[in-house]
Amino acid sequence: MDLPHPSSIFQEQRLFQAYARDLIRLPRPGEGALDYLPPEAQWQELSARIEDPESWFMGLSQATGVFFFPSREWVLRLVRYLQRLGVTRLLEAGAGRGYLTAGLAPLAAGAGMTFLAVDRGDGEFQAGLPISPLVQPGDVFAVIGEFQSQAVLYAWPPPGQSIAPLFEVPSLRYLVLIGEEKGGAAGAPEDWERLPHKISPFLTSFSRGRTGPERHGVTIFFKEFQVPGSKFQVE
Repeated sequence: MDLPHPSSIFQEQRLFQAYARDLIRLPRPGEGALDYLPPEAQWQELSARIEDPESWFMGLSQATGVFFFPSREWVLRLVRYLQRLGVTRLLEAGAGRGYLTAGLAPLAAGAGMTFLAVDRGDGEFQAGLPISPLVQPGDVFAVIGEFQSQAVLYAWPPPGQSIAPLFEVPSLRYLVLIGEEKGGAAGAPEDWERLPHKISPFLTSFSRGRTGPERHGVTIFFKEFQVPGSKFQVE
């Protein structure tokens, strides 16, 4: 069966919207922590059938208000990665509707991490779709000092918004930025010029962004000093 496409034809648009919101949804009652997320095998099967990945993923984002599409396995990868870095306090910034938050929160708790997800609530997507109760109102720049986060996870920060001020908080060691490699449409391009960072192939894999898999990237920004007690180098 052919995949729906985010076409300009009204009927096809409605079919695609319904398909998108069934694929990218919040957990249903009784589901396991990650059951609502498509596994990597399903994403691979979908990708093989998409003729125009960039417009297809952009349509998926516009229909659901979600900018980042992790596979089920990616969330497990992220938690293991942060554990190896010695992170015990994790802040998710710009959590949106809580699509990632819903799976990440219970896994972080199970790994012994104190976790907080915040969103300002003024994003471009306003369609009345459900929002996870795990997402609290708040701005990362306002709450990070009190929360004393060791790591921040930030998927698709607004274009031009620099993350540099976050590193003025003494507790912050790492910032995982999800968007496009070297900036693109997410964040401030100059951050890639002035802040220590590495592209992470490990975390770029098993996930996709709103502009398609080819432009997708996960970057780890970090303070230049070696963190005492860390058992893992940034990769």
